[in-house]
Amino acid sequence: MKIPSGKRRHAALAIGIAVGLGALWSGLSSSSSSPASVAAAGAQAAHPGATGAAPAPAGRMLPVALNAFAQPRNDAQAKLGGQLLQALQAAEAAAAAPGASAVAAGAGAVRAGGSAGAAAPSVAVQIAALVQAGVPAKLREDNRVSVHIDLAATPEQIERPGVLARLGGELAGSLQRAGIRAQQIAGSAVLDASVPLDRMEWVAAQALVARVDLKTLPNFAQAAPAPVATQGAAASEVQRLHDLGLNGEGITVAVIDGFDDTDGEVAALQAAGEWPDADRLTLRRDAAGGFGADDSSHGNAVLEIAYDLAPQASFIAYDTSDNNDWAAAVRHAANLDANNVAQGRPRAQVITASLGFENGSIGDGSGRLGFLKGLYDAIRAARANGVVVLNAAGNEALKHWGGASNVDANGFQRWNAAGETYNLLNNGQCFPVAGNYSLSASLFWNDWAGGANAANLTDQDYGLHLYRRGNPNGQGVASWVLVGSVDARQNGGAGQEPVERFNYTPPANQATRECGNRGAVYAVRVSRNTAGANNNLQLFANWGIGRSVPERSLSFPADTADVLTIAALNVGDSALENYSSRGPALAAGGALPGNGADNNPKPNAASFANVDTVSYGPGEFNGTSSATPHVAGLAALVLQRQIELAQGDAQDGQDPPDVQDTAAKRLALANATRDSLQQVGRTGGNDLGAVGHDGSYGYGRVRFHANSDACFTAAAYRDNVIDFLQEQLTAQERQIRVDQNQATCESRQ
Repeated sequence: MKIPSGKRRHAALAIGIAVGLGALWSGLSSSSSSPASVAAAGAQAAHPGATGAAPAPAGRMLPVALNAFAQPRNDAQAKLGGQLLQALQAAEAAAAAPGASAVAAGAGAVRAGGSAGAAAPSVAVQIAALVQAGVPAKLREDNRVSVHIDLAATPEQIERPGVLARLGGELAGSLQRAGIRAQQIAGSAVLDASVPLDRMEWVAAQALVARVDLKTLPNFAQAAPAPVATQGAAASEVQRLHDLGLNGEGITVAVIDGFDDTDGEVAALQAAGEWPDADRLTLRRDAAGGFGADDSSHGNAVLEIAYDLAPQASFIAYDTSDNNDWAAAVRHAANLDANNVAQGRPRAQVITASLGFENGSIGDGSGRLGFLKGLYDAIRAARANGVVVLNAAGNEALKHWGGASNVDANGFQRWNAAGETYNLLNNGQCFPVAGNYSLSASLFWNDWAGGANAANLTDQDYGLHLYRRGNPNGQGVASWVLVGSVDARQNGGAGQEPVERFNYTPPANQATRECGNRGAVYAVRVSRNTAGANNNLQLFANWGIGRSVPERSLSFPADTADVLTIAALNVGDSALENYSSRGPALAAGGALPGNGADNNPKPNAASFANVDTVSYGPGEFNGTSSATPHVAGLAALVLQRQIELAQGDAQDGQDPPDVQDTAAKRLALANATRDSLQQVGRTGGNDLGAVGHDGSYGYGRVRFHANSDACFTAAAYRDNVIDFLQEQLTAQERQIRVDQNQATCESRQ
């Protein structure tokens, strides 16, 4: 059978796909249902309140329905993500089976709704249940699971740092006193915790808990090594900058990623001249384990590329494992304290991240809600302290659908004008079963609490459903079989979010004759469960979807104006890579953007993919992951030039003025660097899409041309960088020089 194409070609493209999101029940019957019965079932919510079924009495064991995800049996279970709920119920069922031994988990191990002293499944049973539910090994430590715990906080509380810290500290303290390892994610209404499976329901029952789900991790791709340098340097015509004496000297670049040093890779890269020597390289890791312990060569290749472009720059490599590490790395690189207050000059003047998530924020660039809020806050403060921050746009264009709610008579979303309600996953190709491949999808919509409409509550409800195409009947017609549904509560409760997500590894009994009994064809449907709801829906999957919409497919945090967002071009011909995520960012609150002026144009620029690196091999490092460090290295050179222009020609025997001694000066230099890169994209034949900015190429390709230095100078005068000279200019004098240099910048090459 055909293995999904993304696994082969796009192994190196994966820029931060979230893994381990709320899951489907993986051990279900594959008996078929009629389309009518499936539609009726799918239109119902998965939680008891939506179906009208009463919650199960305390301690009562109910069978899990066929062709459905694990269903919550009480209010506490309704707060658990699908894989957690599946594992919990599987462990309870195993412990309650005749002849099974259940071992009490110790004092205080009382499940929500259960009776004091109730026996919990043994640790071995819990571990087996977690494995059966497909919880990734990286998120398991014996029977403990790494989770995100959402605070039941209002938007007003979330937007007040002191109140948010107090609520998070209160919940963390309560959990810690009960023996649960937990800490608040700075700036977000989310706690990081490690919770034994048999305590999961107890944790969910706490009044300050809105939801408990598997911790969301970036995904880093692997590939085989072979020595050679990136062709992106020549394609960028970086030699023009090197000829100006620009090589990155005096600039520090922070690379936030995942790294591999399990077999001496760092020393080998340094010995080969592909990474800087120890005097210009700092290695940091805030997560458990040593630097490079996670065996991810993704960051190795990213740093290779940036170093090729800026060979005299210094580098800080931050080995991260989740969004909390990422935010901490931004704060350290930008020299911010835990509250994002600048403590002086940043440690790095350029930060680059080839990572991202397809959920965790609103999509309008604000980052004001979701588990990534702390990351957005750190990035915003880093920019204010004068750091040029870059982020990959994402590789989601073929894995995204976005548009207005538009349902058929049965309440299912129509994906196109033809009225199709099944959106094929993996582009309709057979998907392997009983293996290591998972299907995941994430749905969110613009019904976030608070914001511009302070009184708004999250009470518009949609459901997300997975289907399998069954074997054909006697007439050769194959019906769709409901595999399962996810539907978290959206009824206006504190801390609720307009998000549904699942992760599903198909078992062997899902195979069909159509796929040679080795796989099956899957599709997703979305039901509108609140009559009259009219929202902008955003659907992301981890494999290509049949009815994709490339527009508005940016990953997070690529949507914020505080980063330079980079799209991907093929290095050979500058053609836009079809997977490269597109803009625009969503309108306020996550609504569909209008046709008016765009104050947050995305992406910002485009650079090169499909290049050679030692860490990945010839032509194998691709995606926006590859494009972004090219621009990061170039940004270091342009910033070096902006500093030179601001310092001017010092008098004999005098040191040049310190043009980085205040945050305001550093911000002006950073803004001039951003402006310069975008000016180069607009000129010299680099405007590859629609004239001016567009949602595919941004402002254009970052390839330097003969008049590029005039673009830099125009930016220096326009952005008042030149005001830091000892000899000040009048506004009229500055404007004359802006006009002169801009005209040269834009002249035909």
